[in-house]
Amino acid sequence: MRDRVLDDFEDLSTWAAITSGQAQLKISQDHGFQGKAMRLDFDFRGGGGFVVARKEFALEIPETYTFEFHVRGHAPPNILEFKLVDGTNQNVWRYRVEAFDFPEKWQPLKIRSSQIGFAWGPLGGGAPRRIAAIELVIAAGPGGNGTVWIDRLWFRDETYRLTPMVQASSALPGHGPQNAVTPSQSGTWRSEASDKPQWFLIDFKQQREYGGLVIEWLKDFRPRRFAVQVSLDGTAWATLYSTAQADSERSYIYLPQTISRYIRLNLLQSTRGRGFGIQSIEVKPYDFSRTIHHFFQNIARDEAPGHYPKYLLGRQTYWTTVGTAEGGTQALMNEEGMVEVDKGSFSVEPFLYADDRLVTWADALLSQELEKGYLPVPSSEWRTDRYAVKVTAFASGQPGRPLLYLRYRVANKTKERRPVRLFTAIRPFQVTPTWQNWRSFGGMSPVREMYFREGALTVNGEKVVIPLTPPSGFGAAPFAAGGVTGYLIRGELPPWTEVSDEFGCGSGAFRFDLDLSPGSEGDVFLLIPWSLEKGAIKSASGPKAFEHAIRAWEAKLGAVSIRVPDKARALADTFRTAAAHILINRDGPALHPGPRRYNRSWIRDGAIMGAALLRAGFPEVIRDFIRWYAGYQGDEGNVPDCVDAEGAEWLPEFDAYGEFIFAVVEYYRFTSDKAFLEEMQPAVAKALAFMEGLRNKRLTEEYRTPEKKAFYGLLPESMSHEGYMAHPVHAFWDDFWAIRGVRDAALMAKVLDDAAEGERLASLRDSFSEDVRASLIATITNHRIDFVPGSVEFGDFDPTATSIAIAMLDEGHLLPPAETANTFDRYLAGFRERARGETAWNNYSAYEIRIIGALVRLGRRREALELAEFMLRDRRIPPWNQWPEISWRDPSGPSFMGDLPHTWISAEYILAVCSMFAYERESDQTLVIAAGVAEEWLSDGSTVGVESLPTYYGNLTYFLRMKSSDTLHLKLEGDLAVPPGGIVVRPPLPRPIRRVEINGIALAEFEPDCFRCGDYPAEAVVKF
Repeated sequence: MRDRVLDDFEDLSTWAAITSGQAQLKISQDHGFQGKAMRLDFDFRGGGGFVVARKEFALEIPETYTFEFHVRGHAPPNILEFKLVDGTNQNVWRYRVEAFDFPEKWQPLKIRSSQIGFAWGPLGGGAPRRIAAIELVIAAGPGGNGTVWIDRLWFRDETYRLTPMVQASSALPGHGPQNAVTPSQSGTWRSEASDKPQWFLIDFKQQREYGGLVIEWLKDFRPRRFAVQVSLDGTAWATLYSTAQADSERSYIYLPQTISRYIRLNLLQSTRGRGFGIQSIEVKPYDFSRTIHHFFQNIARDEAPGHYPKYLLGRQTYWTTVGTAEGGTQALMNEEGMVEVDKGSFSVEPFLYADDRLVTWADALLSQELEKGYLPVPSSEWRTDRYAVKVTAFASGQPGRPLLYLRYRVANKTKERRPVRLFTAIRPFQVTPTWQNWRSFGGMSPVREMYFREGALTVNGEKVVIPLTPPSGFGAAPFAAGGVTGYLIRGELPPWTEVSDEFGCGSGAFRFDLDLSPGSEGDVFLLIPWSLEKGAIKSASGPKAFEHAIRAWEAKLGAVSIRVPDKARALADTFRTAAAHILINRDGPALHPGPRRYNRSWIRDGAIMGAALLRAGFPEVIRDFIRWYAGYQGDEGNVPDCVDAEGAEWLPEFDAYGEFIFAVVEYYRFTSDKAFLEEMQPAVAKALAFMEGLRNKRLTEEYRTPEKKAFYGLLPESMSHEGYMAHPVHAFWDDFWAIRGVRDAALMAKVLDDAAEGERLASLRDSFSEDVRASLIATITNHRIDFVPGSVEFGDFDPTATSIAIAMLDEGHLLPPAETANTFDRYLAGFRERARGETAWNNYSAYEIRIIGALVRLGRRREALELAEFMLRDRRIPPWNQWPEISWRDPSGPSFMGDLPHTWISAEYILAVCSMFAYERESDQTLVIAAGVAEEWLSDGSTVGVESLPTYYGNLTYFLRMKSSDTLHLKLEGDLAVPPGGIVVRPPLPRPIRRVEINGIALAEFEPDCFRCGDYPAEAVVKF
């Protein structure tokens, strides 16, 4: 062991204090355990966040190590973190205790390397090697204030460096057991040539921490059956691994969190009955098997690229969802053509064997597409100079009986006839990467058994894969036999048609032999039922199912049409794909913002997704969602923030009540379904009463005092924003939603002929609005800011939260005009710097799409289009018309993305695009059209407009076209009732309007940039 004192704290000049939010930290010197100590006085000032004491250290990190320091404190049990940071300042490893109980008297704190795991950064994982800084972090749990003392920071290198003793039951001359563990020697260990069991023993001479073994066997002397045993004393032995299925020249042994002095291999049966032989045996560190995901990451890095999913190499992969418009469940396809056939299940991966070599995703140029540019039928294509493989996934079948189909189209690009072999491998890997891991999602997915009988492959006794194209063969292999790829690289299948894998990582493959003439292609279809119905399966036809799926999606997504020129086609295509993705991600009536990690229902996400689908022509979705979600409402009226398979979640997220009421009434505005309002009235009344009760807590005299006046009349502290999770604050987002909820409840009361309640709620809306306006002004003054704040406590800049008041809720009148303009000026300046690469940034969220709608309503057409164009360019990946929750600057870095496609963002996109073509302005009861249409879309004589776009006033159809260089033609038609305030037309014109004719009659009054139409249908001619 090698000890090193990193700091005795006799000099604190190299330590720096870092804080977030309003938290404070003072670093000073005090009496220590021995000599001086570092004293940390912190105060979270009633809020959340963190405080950090940081010092730069240039430190080489060995395989196994321990940090140690003495600690005492007088402080609440907050989060304690010990962090290692590399030279890029982006990769972080940490030790973390959620509620550290600071001792009153000095106590040593030892942190072993096994307790320090990778936290985040572009490396995506692995152990630290060189660090540049150490950080001691106190993060707010309960928060508060306190004092912590730190003394004697030690570092101990505990890496094993002895030469172990090695013994074996027998050895041939020149093939002693030491050869297998001594890297400097080129010899091997060989047992006697016998069919008798043998053993191989390693004595480390001391207890050692490690994580696994990698054994290279001599080819003709591999074991079939063997076991791994460990012991602390050489007397008591524990068997940690055993198999009777070995058939590989290399064995990876998973031994997580193992400490022993001895390792013994009990070699029970050889493959050829001629004894055993080991080329090398390597003992791997703890990190090798920190988790099953780490284990396979280490294996993948040993193997050729393409033999394992890309994410196991620490590289990002993007995926999209596959399903039907009825939702229920979804498959995922990634950009490499790997398909996860159901939620958290195994995946099917293609491999091509041609010209005596195995071709994988790593050997080809990859491209992706959707059928017809917008249908949710994705493909991934591999291209080499000789071959192409195109994988297409789609779902078809009758409602309640969905079937997943995979089509593999193999093309011969040469001028000669070519025999090729397509393998479709079933393996225990999900599509979503290990860094997306949550519950059962992300990384590995157990495959414990599979068998191929009567034309169907059964996996884990619950999932069936049916080759509709007759295969040339099928083979399966346990992990101990090297898995299926060990055979595929030779163009072969494993010799077994069924397998049980004790490790849970079995794999198999179908083989399809294709004889392709020059320039020809051949198709292979697989079928995976989501709900097994033998009749539907027997009659299944891959080509017919494909045509049925295409027709079904075309009909489903054809209700609303956006007409733009080809150069803007992505805008319209993505609109329709976004709607499809929301439909696919559903689970029955439950709206889920993601297919895996966010496989849950939030009222926030659901209300917005439902509102978007109303405008895309699917009103029944929000109705069914709200009806279902209302079933989880508490008897007292409380609305849960989230619901999933485990039930309701009751975090203090106080936007829920306004969102719930808005969703109910928004459905009514589009459908006039009064019966639904009557059905939901009790739930709305209870939600409203509960919300009013919360607000009443801020209407007491206590909140009229100067120090608390900014909180007066608001909803209490909430954690409805990710940035407020550490410590709830008074979030204006909640109040914006609440005011909208009160306004909608007033409308609901009016529709249901409850005039008294309608008047009461109108008065409540007005007083609530005045309190929010006053709080905004007070917060701006108190924090000395010139923008609209996100919360009272932080005075934080949050333009996406501000945008919800304008773009979604039509409550922009609550916001101070000058600060509102400054908010978006500041956002756009930062956005442009980021887009041009002029500022350092790591990631952003495409929730910013919401800002497009706010800019349109603020009359900032050009900026809205600029942002829309950027967001379309930055789809991940562009041909699949989708965004993750988090978009990273380095798109290939192994970073958490939330989920993909993130359909709350899809909904925000739908709403933003709708606002560009039409939005309701409730202040004067008008319908505003064309406020976000681009001038360049009309410049080549193209027709621009919408067909059957749902609005509060009916389905809108209009078309714009330039008749000449100074004349614009507008045609309004469809099933629409003219709003009380008329239709306001804001066309994109290079010069002010000088004349307007509507149905041949000159309009007497108009503005330079807009005019009001009171007729419908109508034709208008605009001169400028």
